[in-house]
Amino acid sequence: MKIAAYSDKPVSFFNTLCLLLAVLSLTLGMAVFYLIDFAPAFYLELFVGVLFFCLPFLHHRIGVDNVILIFFVVLDAALVFYGIVLGPVSEIHLLAAFLMGASDLLITSRKLRNLFWAYVGLMVVLLEVNYSYHLFTPITFSKSSMLAIRLIVVLTGTALNGIMLYFYIKQVRTMMAEQKKASEAKTKYLRETNHEIRTPLTSIMGIAEGLNEHVAKLEKVVRPADRDLVAAIRKETEHLQVASLLIREIINNQLDLAKIEENQFNEVKNESFSLRECINECIQMLRPITSSRNISIQLHYDARLPEYILSDSTILSKIINNLASNAVKYAVKNSDVQFNVSKAGDHIHIETQNDSSLNPEQLQDIFLPFVSHASKEHMAESTGLGLAITKQLVEKINGTISATNTGATTSFLLALPLKAGFRMQEKVYPEPEKEMYQDYIILVLEDDKLNQAAFGAAIKSLGPTPFFAENGMEALELLKKITPDLIITDGKMPVMDGKNFLLALRAAGDATRHIPAIVSSGETFLQEQEEFMAAGATDFLLKPFTRRQLVDMVRKHLPGIKLMEPLA
Repeated sequence: MKIAAYSDKPVSFFNTLCLLLAVLSLTLGMAVFYLIDFAPAFYLELFVGVLFFCLPFLHHRIGVDNVILIFFVVLDAALVFYGIVLGPVSEIHLLAAFLMGASDLLITSRKLRNLFWAYVGLMVVLLEVNYSYHLFTPITFSKSSMLAIRLIVVLTGTALNGIMLYFYIKQVRTMMAEQKKASEAKTKYLRETNHEIRTPLTSIMGIAEGLNEHVAKLEKVVRPADRDLVAAIRKETEHLQVASLLIREIINNQLDLAKIEENQFNEVKNESFSLRECINECIQMLRPITSSRNISIQLHYDARLPEYILSDSTILSKIINNLASNAVKYAVKNSDVQFNVSKAGDHIHIETQNDSSLNPEQLQDIFLPFVSHASKEHMAESTGLGLAITKQLVEKINGTISATNTGATTSFLLALPLKAGFRMQEKVYPEPEKEMYQDYIILVLEDDKLNQAAFGAAIKSLGPTPFFAENGMEALELLKKITPDLIITDGKMPVMDGKNFLLALRAAGDATRHIPAIVSSGETFLQEQEEFMAAGATDFLLKPFTRRQLVDMVRKHLPGIKLMEPLA
């Protein structure tokens, strides 16, 4: 028998029970003896009273396990004794309920606990049989004594069950408080770790993209003798870019799972958007990976599908990206990945097909968290979370997903309810030209030097002049000298963070309070993003981001500034 291992609360509960039972035995128990005038009852109550007073002091001598064993053996014997002597008046069900509840608090071994419950239940059944067939005749006593005994038994049983229930509720509340504390600690850890990982990863992605662009330009002007060297450099930069994208995917999956488990994932929205564009964007994001492995994605889109559908574009993008990424990562090199989108009655079917080494047995648990059947070649790229998260997201938008294997081909089929949408009024941004933005100033609040370099390269490619500050206080001082057209601020910085900077910026009495401010942060939790928006942010850009995403965000807000310029 093993007592519960969490702190000293079970021992405290046990000691309280022992003292309570000792008092009850030497008071109400003796009163029962007086009413029935049965000598064995006197000796039993005296024995129980003295023993239970002593049990709390025997822990260190004979061990807690043995003390608890004695406790339950004696109480069970008392259950049988009074069940036979007093008959139905003994209300054995009250003591049986107490014994089962107390054993649940004190015995952690499920096997022993179930065995004890079965034994107590068997004793109750046998006593009930005895009452029906009179195998043992109970003691006879007067009606007034019977009423008094019944009152004593009910009071005793109620007191024991009451204190057991009190400790049980207290334990549950304590466990819930500990779980809440652990959950808060986990969330805090995830947020801190999330930010710390995303900040350098943003630098890596920016450097990788910049190197790819420079090498692409170099290939056009390099001498024939150096082309092999440039090609080798380009291959390495592509591998760097692919690795950074894979790391971002793993981080996103870890955080998405944490948010789903804590029910903090964004609420499902019903919006109109282009399914074809959504799929094309997801496929485009995989271009570096497909290029490095010489994999071609063949998209087959059913013309019968409406141009726009109603669903949650953010969730659907995550689902499609996970499916496409999974198909590309585990496809055989120099092969094709089929991406089929079709209309099936009142549903949309999105299917990926790729050559892989998965067998039908492996597909049975492929949607379980932390289950990965990746080969040694792809083991470092897999956490076993992508498909588990995909399944939960699919269920959020009332869809289904399944996996099949035919020969060497693995297929994933996503089925979603088909709801036709409508064309939304969209802003069309002109292609960026340096002349278009060269007179603009963009202030960037970023304390990481590598990220400053990534921001600077992307901004200069558009034409604006970037200025940098390493915290909010430094930025407020800089705003006394310059008037930027756009501000991009990190969330976490020393001295003054992004939220306090935005609050100070919006509280200013001059024209700077109206400058659009984009928060670029690694905070993925919706609550944090909403706090930034409430502090005065105009938009949010999640780290790590691609250079294209940054450029699109800048273009989104700079043209609006142009229209707001006062006429001369």
